[in-house]
Amino acid sequence: MVETTDVVELLQTLRRLRGEPETVEVKSGAGGFPASIRETLVAFANTDGGTVLIGIDEDAGFAVVDLPDVSRYRDNLVALARDTITPPLIVSAEIIDVEGRLILLGQVPALPSDQRPAYVTTKGMAGGAYLRTGDGDRRMSEGEIGLVYASRTRPVYDQEPVPGTSTDDLDLTVVRRTLERVRAGSPRLRRVDDLAVMHNIGILTERDASAPLTLAGLLTFGDFPQRLFPQLMVSVVVHPPEPGTTRFLDNVTIRGPIPDLVAESLAVVRRNLAARAVMTETGRRDQLEYPLTAVREAIVNAVLHRDYSPLTRGTQIQVDLFPDRLVIRSPGGLFGGLTVDDLGQNRASTSRNTVLASLLSDTYLPQSDELIAENRHTGVPTMIDLARDNGLPRPVFDSAILSFAVTMDRSQLLGPDTRAWISAVAGRLPSPRHEVALAMLRSGSVTNSMLREWGADRVEAGQVLRDLVSAGLAVKEGGRRYARYRFAGPSNTPGTFRQLELAPPDDEVETVERVTAALRSLGEATTQQLMKVTRLSRPTVTGHVNTLIQRGDAAAVGARTSPRRRYRWLGTNAT
Repeated sequence: MVETTDVVELLQTLRRLRGEPETVEVKSGAGGFPASIRETLVAFANTDGGTVLIGIDEDAGFAVVDLPDVSRYRDNLVALARDTITPPLIVSAEIIDVEGRLILLGQVPALPSDQRPAYVTTKGMAGGAYLRTGDGDRRMSEGEIGLVYASRTRPVYDQEPVPGTSTDDLDLTVVRRTLERVRAGSPRLRRVDDLAVMHNIGILTERDASAPLTLAGLLTFGDFPQRLFPQLMVSVVVHPPEPGTTRFLDNVTIRGPIPDLVAESLAVVRRNLAARAVMTETGRRDQLEYPLTAVREAIVNAVLHRDYSPLTRGTQIQVDLFPDRLVIRSPGGLFGGLTVDDLGQNRASTSRNTVLASLLSDTYLPQSDELIAENRHTGVPTMIDLARDNGLPRPVFDSAILSFAVTMDRSQLLGPDTRAWISAVAGRLPSPRHEVALAMLRSGSVTNSMLREWGADRVEAGQVLRDLVSAGLAVKEGGRRYARYRFAGPSNTPGTFRQLELAPPDDEVETVERVTAALRSLGEATTQQLMKVTRLSRPTVTGHVNTLIQRGDAAAVGARTSPRRRYRWLGTNAT
């Protein structure tokens, strides 16, 4: 059941944006039921889902209009989704009273990957499958349809035999090191010869030295896989600070088996990174612009999870180092029903290339004791944790049918430039959590889970995001589970949005003193108790309590996510 307040908030966002976000489609419906909404239902189902509002006139500034028969419209919408689209879509449709008029709200869930692509039945799959891009729908290309359809079942392209190959094409020194490792964990494999082990773990298609290698075996252990697959390589390009000065500062095409691709790509990125001085408790140390471990995880993910189907074997992995960001792009989007919002949550992962994943988890980087991949679904969480620990924005993940990209921002999340931008667009904010959220908005978007990665609990994160929406700084996209917030200004540059004041009603110094006095008096208290005593908002209370903890005047008792978490006064006059 959708709350009317959610619809009112969405309508306010549309009026502020003067347009539709990617996940929203509005139709007037004043002159009859808009049958053209059918293509949008298909597009939403094939992308990330979406919301349909009928009874809203975009040309009139998103004004609410009278519908001739809203109950009939509701039935028409449900029937349209069920009877004219393959596979039939289950769309929830509700009648909502907004501004004294009844409108129709339809919510379209994203289809699971094993049911895509949806298409308009009468047009067929080739002509009736659509994707949502921007605020419109576009027909899917044949290549996109092929990739989506192939994803209905687990691919086995990495297990395919490569004709014309044999053990003569392997780097046997590297293979033997992997065989030694896998035998250490399997008594059965210790009792058989090398050919049997290579067949059992997926390097050879048969237990024969002349048998073809699998694609995974060739890519992992082959002397030179690009002899047969020229584009299964990595391109690393370093772009200049000023366009037009020189085309590239560095441009390297890296070939060889996957261990070489990872090691050499990382080496090129490393030699083009600058280091900055960071002051710590133990003194000055140099810190690279990007944590190398995070960069390695992103490169490994690219070679491990890329699409290896014949449709994409002509596409290489691209690593682009710009002055302000690092972008790693690989062919093929997320596999197995995962969405971008799932990444980093509870070690969520699914492997497109199961044999390749297994081989890389037992294969070492060249001249190293480090394994290429752990195969423990820790790659994305590691990237996120390292960014936070180094004060950098969370990596941005972008998944489409044809590609997946990871973008790492070079700037500190709350560096001087970002703080100046926050001051320009928002003035004073009520808590450090608001600053973190707005900084994330500047670099792309923010969700409740992203704020929790920076220490906020679920309730506090939700309040911070609502505060930014209420102040006109953020707009909300998506439903409750995958709600995402984006900056509401026309562009992410200083001075482009009107000055706003989000400061608490009282002077900040006074509110700090009120929280300090309350905790000193109570000795130990929950956030709710401090809110009741001080009459301050949750973000304000938690922000000031965190300041007290950093000073050493208070300590947290209990898990961060626990509703029973308490704070204990440690300063003078402790009780």
